[in-house]
Amino acid sequence: MTIFAGFALAVVALGNGNSNTSAASGDAAPRPQSTVQYPIRFDDSPPPRIVQPRPTVSYPVRFPETEGVR
Repeated sequence: MTIFAGFALAVVALGNGNSNTSAASGDAAPRPQSTVQYPIRFDDSPPPRIVQPRPTVSYPVRFPETEGVR
């Protein structure tokens, strides 16, 4: 149990030591700025084609007329 308490104390001491040194300077860390612009376009790519749907058969499918009401 003593070993565990000593280990926990060392972790707390080391953890607090690192956070105090960065907070003591008073300066905020610089934040990276995004340089990307959306939508991404490539100059040498062809324009996107709009694909029109095509029927799967080349002839009309006729269904027999049913008698009665659904």
